[in-house]
Amino acid sequence: MTQPTTETRSFQAHTKKLLDLMIHSIYSQKDVFLRELISNASDAIDKVRFEALTNPDLATDGKIKLVPDAAARTLTIVDNGVGMTYDEVIEHIGTIAKSGSEAYAEKLKELGKEAATPDLIGQFGVGFYSAFIVADEVTLETCKAGEAEGVRWHSRGDGEYTIGHMPAGPHGTRVTLHLRALAAADEDATPDFDGDFTETWTLRKIVKKYSDFIAYPIVLDVEKHEVERDAEGKVVPDGKTTTTVVEETINSQKALWTRAPADVTPEEHNEFYKHLTHDWTSPQQTLHFHVEGTQEFTALLYVPEKAPQDLYAREQKRGLQLYIKRVFIGADVKELIPEYFRFMRGLVDSSDLPLNVSREVVQQDAVVARIKRTVTTKLINFFKDLLAKDRPAYEKLWTEYGQAIKEAFHYDPAVKDKIADLLLVKTTQGDGWATLAEVVDRMKEGQEALYYLTGEKFDVLREAPQLEVFARKGVEVILLGDAVDEIVVGTLEKYRDKELKSAARGELDGLPETPEDKAKQEENAGKYEALLAKLKTLLADDLADVRLSTRLTDSAACLVAEEGGMSPQMERIFAQMGQAVPEQKRVLELNPEHAVTDAMRQLAERPGTDDRLKDFGEMLVDQALIAEGSPLKHPARFARRVTETMARAAAGA
Repeated sequence: MTQPTTETRSFQAHTKKLLDLMIHSIYSQKDVFLRELISNASDAIDKVRFEALTNPDLATDGKIKLVPDAAARTLTIVDNGVGMTYDEVIEHIGTIAKSGSEAYAEKLKELGKEAATPDLIGQFGVGFYSAFIVADEVTLETCKAGEAEGVRWHSRGDGEYTIGHMPAGPHGTRVTLHLRALAAADEDATPDFDGDFTETWTLRKIVKKYSDFIAYPIVLDVEKHEVERDAEGKVVPDGKTTTTVVEETINSQKALWTRAPADVTPEEHNEFYKHLTHDWTSPQQTLHFHVEGTQEFTALLYVPEKAPQDLYAREQKRGLQLYIKRVFIGADVKELIPEYFRFMRGLVDSSDLPLNVSREVVQQDAVVARIKRTVTTKLINFFKDLLAKDRPAYEKLWTEYGQAIKEAFHYDPAVKDKIADLLLVKTTQGDGWATLAEVVDRMKEGQEALYYLTGEKFDVLREAPQLEVFARKGVEVILLGDAVDEIVVGTLEKYRDKELKSAARGELDGLPETPEDKAKQEENAGKYEALLAKLKTLLADDLADVRLSTRLTDSAACLVAEEGGMSPQMERIFAQMGQAVPEQKRVLELNPEHAVTDAMRQLAERPGTDDRLKDFGEMLVDQALIAEGSPLKHPARFARRVTETMARAAAGA
């Protein structure tokens, strides 16, 4: 279908408000717009060089050119990268809402202009549009490699843009910024930067600050003045001065990862990370290492400040960038890093892979597999060292990414013992994080197992009736609130020879006991024999068993899974995955020291069967479900029984 020569389109919803906020907000570093546009140009050159591996006609020496024009008040950024088609421009440039514009606009409104920092832009990924911080018009001209036509896009940042075809030219993209006047009446329009973005020295300063490591030359046209000299090389008085324009490279082009790790400053890492990821925040942690021997490669890995919103989405792009001898091969190469470390950003540069490697070869290549194993080991050791040397930094990392790291117990059980040393858990002893080693070191004398309780919310777990006896005996219980924790405890089974045992499954043994405890249990077994027998019969359709509890000290009852049975948390996980789960009958445990249990005992000892006994038993089951945060099977029936019981009690009073 033939596209119209030029058409006017509207940005998606909220874009006009977003651009207006960006244009009129005060940013502490207006110059960062250039870093973002140079990074985009570098990415485009990476892509065309990769395509040139299979299409030699596209082979090119990448270059990014800055073209300032003081008279016209414009700055143009030109690259010879892959370029874009008509539809790609609409998708990547015209659809600003894909980058979270509504959330960005609301955040700006909430914080006010004074808090509108570059970090906030990066949080919502609207980097291209940072051009409107310094420009009142932006024109983009692009030609996709191999396409017969080019595309011209233009916007004033007013909620609309025009797009149309133009004659084809060399592949690449040209972005022209129509800069605001330096002395505008609106103080927000004055660049908050010591310099003019059309001045050569200003551009040099920005490139040196943010983009010196870009692998491709960033060039400027500069004037060179040569004075007339005599045969001896001396300046001729009143001689002619010849002026020529030459193209000068203003960045070093030295790939940062090729330098010795000790020679790279944190500031350089921060800027390279922002270029690599298009994140405007600095990374939490950096790991830079070189491997030699049977394999040779360099890895530069970063832990982002915040977890992305799609960290747990199946369609999320994940993986590291792959370079071979500094030649970009591909982004999001998931074969270089395990799934549970997918939050890491960075790159691997290998000397052992062929330049013509394909994605299919990468998936099966033994060298790539060895790189992945080495990267995994390095990361585990790095995190373990961070935990030992900088606990606050590790806790910050764990808060963001701990749930993903725990997926190692599912994806890679072979490393379970190493990952176990990295685990941080909440427990019944305080609100802070603890390692499993710390919990073991705090175990009570006579305690034989590490106890844990799984659920969905920590505040519900802390008040679970199954924990009452542990509180009375001063035994610490691990509280696990992530869905993946069921897989963790099921795979780990033991830690430092201590069995991991659920506080809500099976018979409760392994706790310190006194002779008085055992004597009381034997006494209660005979005392409540009739009650237990009748309740087992009356509630057989819903329960696997009814027994006296050694867990409870205050509550009347609780529900526990049979040894080897499925916990309510695991049932919910399977249900969320759409998998059918066989009905799991659980065990009702009664507190023999509770007044309700004793009253039910008296009903059970009467001749025949009192109808109230079944009602009371079912009410205790419902109460136990409520206490653990599980849904009731018959909420209306429970509500009716509660009101009836209240009415009878009031009448008796």
